[in-house]
Amino acid sequence: MDRLRHLIPALSLILPMLGGCEETPSGPAPSRFAAVKTTSSDKALASFCEQTFPASGSEARKWMPPPERALPGDISSKPEGGAGWTWINLWASWCGPCVEEMPLLERWTQTLRTEGVPVRIEAWSIDEEEAEFQRALSRKIPGHIRWLAGPEHLEPFLRGLGVSADSAIPIHALVDPKGMIRCVRVGAVGGEAYGVVKAILSKSS
Repeated sequence: MDRLRHLIPALSLILPMLGGCEETPSGPAPSRFAAVKTTSSDKALASFCEQTFPASGSEARKWMPPPERALPGDISSKPEGGAGWTWINLWASWCGPCVEEMPLLERWTQTLRTEGVPVRIEAWSIDEEEAEFQRALSRKIPGHIRWLAGPEHLEPFLRGLGVSADSAIPIHALVDPKGMIRCVRVGAVGGEAYGVVKAILSKSS
């Protein structure tokens, strides 16, 4: 009983302190995103792109085509006409995902044009073996086909896109109508990303 008598005053001091910890502040809980305002195109960029660049300013990046060589044999490919975005597609004949996504890219660009979002493809091959590359060209390759001049130009090409020199293909870069790189994606695209791509290309600046 004597021990209990000594504990009661101590508990009377501790319990109010514990009760104070359970009080909740008035008003809604603060959110760490409360001050962040993003547009749908900003969210699209973040979800789809490994690298993004602004349209202007010190961090903007101009699209600079790498050195290229003539297509093999009697194959020719001309630039697609019209203003709008340019979709840079870095691929090779030996890259399975690159070849598999070609029909998807063609369908997307055609649909985007009908929906008022002009875009054209530049399909840059990094093939070294001419015979393999020429066999690949017998298939339907969408867009303006271009051939990197040689393997020594690949690393500067990738650095110009803002990605690592050991990045795996396919690699996609979206270049705005003013020739500025806005989005770079490393890896294949899937059908579920159409809405994201349209949101990016619909961004006017």
